[in-house]
Amino acid sequence: MICTYLGHSAFLLETEKYLLLFDYTKGELTLPSDEKTLLVFASHRHGDHYSPIIFPLAENRKGHTVFVLSTDISSENVPYTCTINPMGPYEEDIVEGLVIKTLKSTDEGVAFIVEVEGKVIYFAGDLNHWHWDGESDEYNEAMAIAYHKELDRLPAHLDLAFVPVDPRLGSAYSLGAKDLVERVQVDMLVPMHAWDDYSVYPKIQAELSTSVGEVVQLTQKPQSWRIG
Repeated sequence: MICTYLGHSAFLLETEKYLLLFDYTKGELTLPSDEKTLLVFASHRHGDHYSPIIFPLAENRKGHTVFVLSTDISSENVPYTCTINPMGPYEEDIVEGLVIKTLKSTDEGVAFIVEVEGKVIYFAGDLNHWHWDGESDEYNEAMAIAYHKELDRLPAHLDLAFVPVDPRLGSAYSLGAKDLVERVQVDMLVPMHAWDDYSVYPKIQAELSTSVGEVVQLTQKPQSWRIG
């Protein structure tokens, strides 16, 4: 399996039979195969996670393309020729042979759990422990409770987890990742949603070095690495 970081929260996973594209909104993208089945995921409607530019990816491909979209995304800009699989929170479906489950985001839309070729992949989208300095203690406490409730729905082991580490949260930037690895065994954690602030990656690696198998260090876009 090869993973490519495309910027912000956008990643491309290439497996033996599939291409999985998550929350791609902009930038150069060359798909490595025209024949593999392509699943394009969009976790919610925010402009840094979803853009209608994904739909032309289905054109002139030999392999089948399916768009797995959170139900908060409007169908207004979806071409009628595209195959859409809408998913809301707490749903499970089999799409092109892959088991896909969803959680409810603590912001908008869903998080995805994908079982592909013997691996379990978690893509959080904006499901995170959002702790904002400007919010009340009651708000932040409610957010923590809601986030922990979603984490309790995860499987006990994740091969690969894409998790927000947002520097706008200040010292709380890594709360979501820390909460995750306290509750779930994670082989490889991929920090995302950092708004091109690459300084957070060595910090999160130092914080989680004893709690997770590996924390990927992103230094540029695009950036590719092999998994397993």
